[in-house]
Amino acid sequence: MSFTSRTVNIVFVVLLFISLSASYFSPEKLWFLAFAGMLLPLLLIINSIFVVVWILRKRHFAIVSILAIAACLPQIFRLFASNIGQPKIENISNQAIKVLSYNVRDFDLYNWSENEKSKEIIFKTLKEKDADVICFQEFYNDTSKEFNTIKQLHDIGYPYYYFTREVVLRNSDEWGIAIFSKTPIAEHGTIMKQSFKTGYGKKPFKGLYADIAINNKVIRFINVHLQSIYFGEKEYETIADFKETQNLDEHGAKNIFRKLKRGFERRVHQADELRTFIDNQKMPLVVCGDFNDLPNSYVINTVSKNLKDAFIDYGFGIGHTYNGNIPFLRIDYIFCSQTINVQKFEIINNKISDHYPIYSELSLP
Repeated sequence: MSFTSRTVNIVFVVLLFISLSASYFSPEKLWFLAFAGMLLPLLLIINSIFVVVWILRKRHFAIVSILAIAACLPQIFRLFASNIGQPKIENISNQAIKVLSYNVRDFDLYNWSENEKSKEIIFKTLKEKDADVICFQEFYNDTSKEFNTIKQLHDIGYPYYYFTREVVLRNSDEWGIAIFSKTPIAEHGTIMKQSFKTGYGKKPFKGLYADIAINNKVIRFINVHLQSIYFGEKEYETIADFKETQNLDEHGAKNIFRKLKRGFERRVHQADELRTFIDNQKMPLVVCGDFNDLPNSYVINTVSKNLKDAFIDYGFGIGHTYNGNIPFLRIDYIFCSQTINVQKFEIINNKISDHYPIYSELSLP
């Protein structure tokens, strides 16, 4: 019995290391690692159970899983924030820089939420948080009076903005990513041009930046929306059916696998390009966005190198930001330079979009 238990334990330790390696090796070279990386939390739990069992049986074999779990600590600290109470920051500035990042899902243009007051609810959150800077992903504006989001934001105190306008239809409907600010935007630009065409025949930029002076200090804000998986109704139906019946539709599973693999590979290129851009910056940075990837992924490890993760610095738990059919995913982030202090972080319980808005208060010494 002990031999069989040890063998099973070793198998799960090996699987844990394979999953861990997804954080450090590009999916472009070893695509299957990205899938293995998604299992890291589960494998950590299984190995923890082995530790408890061996200790209860008074066997030294517990050390095998203990050492394996110890090797995962850097990624555990990315997955789980352990702050309790107020952050331990000395000399906190009273002049906080308030930042909101929100994949607003086109302000519920097509009423996915089935709530007639969805846009009103979104704007209520924007007014309540009263951020200095708002980074929007999946931003939509209609220059007509019906859905003129830019005018509405201007009216609540955001006269300055930079909007990529990646897709324009009927000379009035505009989609893209945007940064809105209470104070003037100086230098600005686009980054990470997509290498392949969308269904509209465009190659949009996946990121933008804007230099904004707040409290007499200039910060470069970077707003990104990395490659989406583009799950459709059929993919979500496959997942729902599997949860309910435990029967997996082969065709549906293949579509899910194909879309995940394509998303992993495309985000790698975007993350590498973003990392190069970040490395060339001299001023303090705040990087916001919908990254569509997990905290222990190669993409997040690449982008967040030498940056603070505002949730990890202030929050507690796993911090899920995705309000969709796949629970417990943290795929939206606010990163900042090491010189910036994180005074607050909050995941706002607004369920209109398929992403929760995230909010942070930051300060420079």
